[in-house]
Amino acid sequence: MTDNTLLEVEDITVEYVTQGHRFAAISGVTLDIAEGETVGLVGESGCGKSTTARAIIQLPTPTAGKVRFEGQELTELSHAEMRPIRQRLQIIFQDPVSSLNPRRRVKDIIAEPLFISGMKDKAEIDRKVREVLNAVGMDPDITMDRRPHQFSGGQCQRICIARALIMEPKLIVCDEPVSALDVSVQAQILNLLEDMKERYGLTLLFISHDLAVVKNISDRVAVMYLGKFCELADSARIYEAPAHPYTAGLMATFPEIGDKVTNSGPALTGEIPSPLNPPSGCRFRTRCPQAEEKCAAEEPEFREIEPGHLVACHFPLVGE
Repeated sequence: MTDNTLLEVEDITVEYVTQGHRFAAISGVTLDIAEGETVGLVGESGCGKSTTARAIIQLPTPTAGKVRFEGQELTELSHAEMRPIRQRLQIIFQDPVSSLNPRRRVKDIIAEPLFISGMKDKAEIDRKVREVLNAVGMDPDITMDRRPHQFSGGQCQRICIARALIMEPKLIVCDEPVSALDVSVQAQILNLLEDMKERYGLTLLFISHDLAVVKNISDRVAVMYLGKFCELADSARIYEAPAHPYTAGLMATFPEIGDKVTNSGPALTGEIPSPLNPPSGCRFRTRCPQAEEKCAAEEPEFREIEPGHLVACHFPLVGE
């Protein structure tokens, strides 16, 4: 933690009950995000990325652990007490089309947070809606009176970003905001997020299953596997020298243009174990090419192997 830390996530766990069994969707997740920073969170589908995002914004409140935003503990607040904080803590959802009410006009969708916060000046609301639509590259005169079904997926995501920006938040959680979009549209939305970050002084938690997407947008990258962090490092360092075998396996599937090869490690094989019954010790050991007896008997500590580079592995690929 530093003086400019905006978000502190400390040892959070989210548990669910299914088929009569209680299981942890995420367990012991700890992360600090500094003001103005972009942290990427990557991992295979089902590893707990979206659960982490929702736990941070208290939807739902974590089963255990602490979440502090601007120094204020969120897990102890009621729904009414959280309402003013949500103005500074927003989320962009994965599916831009289904996250917009199909019956409402765009201007009403974007303005709704202003009405909820108590703003009644219609002229000021209209001005703010036009301002954020212009900021995300949408013509207000053409856009405001239309409904979501009249727009493409990329345009709907721009509308979602405008809705997130209308309250001038400090932190935006981006829950796979480009995974449902074509590659060319992904680049447009990523560039837009970068522009909005600079223009509005945003801090971003950017969630994706695609390493290529988070490579350039993130200052640091956290890698998640089966509900736990397995590696966290600066973006450049984690792509240059992944320390966890799981990260190295993800890198092996990362396409490169030209002769430069980021990593020559083995590609991932096998299926992700069920979170209802995770492996003992290291959760990745059943798919790890270098697993030993210690990996089954003892869970690795999430520790620093070099300055700013943390990994949960008994036998990291770098640093030792």
